[in-house]
Amino acid sequence: MNEALKRLPRPAPWMGQLALLLFAIALPYMGFMDRSRTSLAVFAGVYVMLGLSLNIVVGYAGLFQLGHAAFFGLGAYTAAILSIEHNITILATIPIAALVAGGAAMLVSKPILHLRGDYLCIVTIAFGEIFRIAVTNNAFGITGGSNGLFGAGRPELPLPWLSPVPEIVLVLLLIGHLLLTQRSGPVLQWGGAGVIALAYFLLPPLAGHDQVFVISMAMGLLAVAGVAFLRERGLDWRGQVIGLLVIVILFAAFGAARGDQLAASIDGNLDKYFNVQDPVTVLGVDVTPVAFKRDARPYYFLVLGFIIVTIVGMRRLQNSRLGRAWLYVREDQLAAEAMGIDTTQVKLIAFALGSAWAGVAGVLYASRFTVVAPESFNFLQSVIMFCIVVLGGSGSIPGVLVGTLGMVVLPELLRDVGPTFLYEGAGPFVILALILGGHLLSARDRGQAAVIETGLIGAAFFVPPLLLGEPSLYVIGLLMALAMIIVLPLLRRRTSNALPWVAGALAAYALVMIVIGSQFGQDLEREISAFRIMDWRDGLMGVAMVVMMVLRPAGIIPERRKGIVMSAVAEPSGAGPAVAVQQAT
Repeated sequence: MNEALKRLPRPAPWMGQLALLLFAIALPYMGFMDRSRTSLAVFAGVYVMLGLSLNIVVGYAGLFQLGHAAFFGLGAYTAAILSIEHNITILATIPIAALVAGGAAMLVSKPILHLRGDYLCIVTIAFGEIFRIAVTNNAFGITGGSNGLFGAGRPELPLPWLSPVPEIVLVLLLIGHLLLTQRSGPVLQWGGAGVIALAYFLLPPLAGHDQVFVISMAMGLLAVAGVAFLRERGLDWRGQVIGLLVIVILFAAFGAARGDQLAASIDGNLDKYFNVQDPVTVLGVDVTPVAFKRDARPYYFLVLGFIIVTIVGMRRLQNSRLGRAWLYVREDQLAAEAMGIDTTQVKLIAFALGSAWAGVAGVLYASRFTVVAPESFNFLQSVIMFCIVVLGGSGSIPGVLVGTLGMVVLPELLRDVGPTFLYEGAGPFVILALILGGHLLSARDRGQAAVIETGLIGAAFFVPPLLLGEPSLYVIGLLMALAMIIVLPLLRRRTSNALPWVAGALAAYALVMIVIGSQFGQDLEREISAFRIMDWRDGLMGVAMVVMMVLRPAGIIPERRKGIVMSAVAEPSGAGPAVAVQQAT
């Protein structure tokens, strides 16, 4: 059976990435995504960016950083001050906020980079607390004190179909195409650029509306990305030219056939989500700005765009010479120094880049919520960011996405939910399936023994509640299953055959529950009903982290790079939360 499963063809990684991207684009339009959940998705997207930025420091360079919220706050306060006091469009503050946060990181980290492990961690905690105390005490009279700053501007963008925006976007697209195809021959490089430019300006006249320049921009972006994708798949220049022509022709046919509907849809969404403002003159050119309204959907796509850019940039960094240097420093700093790597400079770059991008996330946070207050950048936020990276998998980009789901999205979704789902309906069975599924996945090399252990745990879970008619006992059963999953690896280290011990322990548990379960079943149900998850949020997150570090020391999705595979067992290191590196086979 196992051999048959191994022989099954596996889907290419790009298919999963494409499916995830399409899901992210379609998410705001799904039926269950009301305004509050879309706003939560925006909030989670900001934390994805924060997790990715911290991943550079913690995951790539292996440096303990528990003051990341300070750089997040520096970016948010910089954007808010420039927007409120100087009336600067908030998106225009992004480079300034990045420079402020990155510069502060360089000033703070330069004197302390000789420290390692816990000592470095303590200094970063100290900086985070210094920042929080400073803004709470209204440092320099510009931070608003404990009340923070109110009224930060909302994002503004120029109306995309009025000159000079279409021309500027086309120039950027052509530059990207020429750079990406410089080794693909003149036919694809210059001929492809001409095809993109021609279709770009022909599409609006074919549709009969200038608003369709938005579709032209989407076509150009997809054409450039599609050619790059086909080249990575190994197609020659002829295949890339054919792919480019297919994209252009499909967009042209779609625009010509649906021009009126597209223009009406674009105008409707413009009225719904944006405020069109009076034209302004920028560098001698008239520009018509459109400002975001309060609805979360435009912010969602703005943050999604930044996340995509961040992931692409991090993938490039990860596989670059600098990324490999970070890996060597993380795994063995002395060996890296012996190889000629300037470890201080490499670590300084990691701190600066990660902190600067946290400042960019701070700008997006300030533009969405328009309020910047000290409690949004306290030590707990730094802990949450750190847990996102470590829980998902230190150095793993997909791990950051999973860690954000566990540390940000799930607690917010459960904010007003009572814990009765632990024993009502399908809730306990879904949780049990996740626990046992994780056990089977981690113990798949043990085959039949793991299946028998899973069956015994499932039987002990179901028998007492079903015999006594007390569904509240499912909660005790879930705790039992989780405890058994944790204890099993320890038990196997001490005995060659753990099955008799497992069967005996589970039988004893079932017998005890049958004897005493009926006496406290109703009391347990009342206690569970009165329990509020958010009152115990921090403690529950701590327990979850401990459990995950026992079951998956390298994180839910361990880091994988070309040529190396991260082992499932963490190796302690003074330089940070590193994991063992093995040569891929």
